Amino acid sequence: MMNLPAVEAATPEVLARGIKVFNGALFGADEREHVDVLLEVLDPPANAMLIDAGCGVGEMARLMCERRPDLDFLLVNLSAAQLDLCPPMFHRLVADFDDLAGVPDGSADAIIFSFAICHSPDWSKTLAEARRVLKTDGVLLINDMARLAGVNERFEAVLGARAHEPEAIEAWARVAGFRLDVAIAPGVQVDRMAELLAADGIDGSLMVDVIPTIWRFTALAPADAVWARHAGRIAFQFSGGRDSTAALYLLRDRWAQMVIYHLDTGDQFPETRAVVAQVEADLLRAGVVLQRIVSDVQQVRETHGYPVDLVPVDNTDFGRLVSGAALHLTGRYECCARALMVPMHARMVEDGITLIVRGQRDDEYATPPLRSGAKAEGFEFLYPVQSWDSAAVDDYLQSQRLPVAAFYAAGTRRAPECMGCTAWWDEGRARYMRQHHPEQHRMVMLRMADIKNAIGTQLAWLNSELEA
Repeated sequence: MMNLPAVEAATPEVLARGIKVFNGALFGADEREHVDVLLEVLDPPANAMLIDAGCGVGEMARLMCERRPDLDFLLVNLSAAQLDLCPPMFHRLVADFDDLAGVPDGSADAIIFSFAICHSPDWSKTLAEARRVLKTDGVLLINDMARLAGVNERFEAVLGARAHEPEAIEAWARVAGFRLDVAIAPGVQVDRMAELLAADGIDGSLMVDVIPTIWRFTALAPADAVWARHAGRIAFQFSGGRDSTAALYLLRDRWAQMVIYHLDTGDQFPETRAVVAQVEADLLRAGVVLQRIVSDVQQVRETHGYPVDLVPVDNTDFGRLVSGAALHLTGRYECCARALMVPMHARMVEDGITLIVRGQRDDEYATPPLRSGAKAEGFEFLYPVQSWDSAAVDDYLQSQRLPVAAFYAAGTRRAPECMGCTAWWDEGRARYMRQHHPEQHRMVMLRMADIKNAIGTQLAWLNSELEA
């Protein structure tokens, strides 16, 4: 977007006018007072390493170092000609500030864009690179124009720059991993841009809808940045299982930042409902309301059949048209999708959620479908107990005296979702159901006997082929 040859051609003329700090407005009577204002807002720590991105001829860095000789500057400019005019005591780098090649990750205490980032065609990319080179808790200082109204078409054509709404700038910074500390618009004492435009015969109305503004941001740690990035759009999907409970209470300090959802298929174990009720009470005491979603797994079964782990083809939707089989069956993942995943997903979309937090562990999957930090279908995912094993989860639950459904102690390997489920044979819940829910156990066993017969029919055909 910036016309580099034009910038380099104009540099001697600008310097001849006595302008060394290439800012469109001064917040002081002269350049020194103006830079003092910026330095006060920046407030760098002792012996800080600073990057001046789009440094002009380095005058701002020189004036800051007069006030703070402990500061160490790296001057970055796409113009080698301007860098050659910078004070020789500073480190210099010819680079686009979207690609600070050679600057190590997390090496700078602060980065300054002073009437420079307005030339970026992609603020998101520029700010992401700024976050890369900054230390955690490092400072991003932007001194530039904020657009209060109007559009950029003429602005860009004349100045090779863009001014954006403050809300957009702050949102881009948040996504890049920054927290806004302050945004101020000090009184302009010298309107250089108006003077330069007038000297070139350009109508000053170009600047009517923009105002010089200073933003100071702090670089967040990655674990904090994800929360800032999705503020107001974060969901915790609480199942009532032990991993989910551990993850939820691990994030107790962040409950107010999340919308916490629980989905009941209409056929939940009472043990799970008891856990959910206790958690709901804890949430209410913290001022958080559990958002309940209710689906209808019985309707899913009536429409698509009972779930099984091994699906006999004659009993599928299409297979029954061929075989005439009365027993209607479907795969376990398809049933869970219809009764659990799809309704939950629909609610996430409806509520504008962009970060989904779950109690998922890596050791429960040969290949986890998604891992913490993954992005898919407009969502980012966060799994606080991803690296834990079952023993670590149990230890945490016990140490925090958190509710756990009784079926775990009886040997079930994961939380059973639906009492009438005829799939998930590896959960190990039948013995528990026979002892604690005999009527529901009897009904499930009757259905599973029918399923066994249907599978047996298919296996007979397989054996016939193997023995031919």
